Amino acid sequence: MKSITFFLLCITFLTSAINAQQPARARHIAAERSLITEATMQQLASFRVLGHLEDTSTRIAKVQSFRLRPEEKKAVAQTGDRISKIDISVAPVLKVTKQAGVFMLPELYYAKIQGTEEEISYRIVFINSSPLRYNFKAAEFEGNLRFIPVEVREPGNNQPRQKTLTVPEDIVVAYGDTNIQIHLTQVNWPPIDIVIKDAEPLDSVEVKILTVSNPLGYPKNLPVEPAIILSSTREVIQGFGIQTIPVHIVLKGVSSCKPIHLSVETSLGSLDSTKITLSDDQPREVILRSESLGKIKLTAVNPNYRSNSISVQAVFPWLFLILSILGGLIGSLGKDLNQNKKITFRSLVLGSVIGLIVAAAYWGLGIKLVELSFETRGLNESMVFGLCLIAGFFGLRWAKK
Repeated sequence: MKSITFFLLCITFLTSAINAQQPARARHIAAERSLITEATMQQLASFRVLGHLEDTSTRIAKVQSFRLRPEEKKAVAQTGDRISKIDISVAPVLKVTKQAGVFMLPELYYAKIQGTEEEISYRIVFINSSPLRYNFKAAEFEGNLRFIPVEVREPGNNQPRQKTLTVPEDIVVAYGDTNIQIHLTQVNWPPIDIVIKDAEPLDSVEVKILTVSNPLGYPKNLPVEPAIILSSTREVIQGFGIQTIPVHIVLKGVSSCKPIHLSVETSLGSLDSTKITLSDDQPREVILRSESLGKIKLTAVNPNYRSNSISVQAVFPWLFLILSILGGLIGSLGKDLNQNKKITFRSLVLGSVIGLIVAAAYWGLGIKLVELSFETRGLNESMVFGLCLIAGFFGLRWAKK
């Protein structure tokens, strides 16, 4: 009696274990077959068949029952009209993260393995692992596509291996004015990686995958991850607060967006505004004023967007000092000559000092010490020399009333 009870318990345990494994097994088989659905297997398709490479004859047959003839090397049939997204479990050989997008061309290929008469069928799959991201060094958006032919295997055959095709498959990835040729010679591994680049994309980049069966290509939009870009036309600035330069800020990669608030931080120097709001692709500008000497690093901060940093070197304002003193000296000399006065060392020194005071007051503090109207407080050699020349000639008494 005890033996019978033990036997029944064993049977019950084994039955439960088998039943528990059935759903998982069913999902596994369904995943393998999703490369070719049941409807596709029964589909009557037109096959483009290559025997000798120049042969482009077509043959009508069901996808499930089609077989290559001895003299034929490869065949392809269109099983749809657009690229489709598939589950990663369909092709574990891809070895990608769950976040990646896995897509499949709507074409089914039949081919023979090099050096054998073994016939296989396969799909061309590509992986878009992430949106196009801005490469701050190259100053353009970049993305990666990984292509790999994946063999359509029988349920239960979970050991894909590398196989070399008798006739390689050539496809073209086209976007903008760029065409990238891809030569597929092996199935299951290794993949072929290509880089998609675009300097000024908006929202997405459309690529087309061209095949022999569809020379017009299958379109696919690749998303773009916007980025905040800081830029300046100058890399050197005169230090000690003498010079200011504009720094441009723009959100690249989008055509329109909600207002984005960010802060601009600097390691040295000062900004006329540290809080900026970006909207759509309209650039903004902040003014950087130098402080002391050394490297000034500027960074835009927003938790949701990547941004670059730029550096500006603050240098000792030798040229500013020389032009200020020289302009004041020559202006003072011109005044003495114009008034037929005797040129003295004292007057020349006084003119030089006046030139330096006027230049430092204007570019350092924004104070005008001469009766002149300026449209800008920009800094260049002619402005510094000219202002100090006038100051040396007229002196500080020619002040604005």
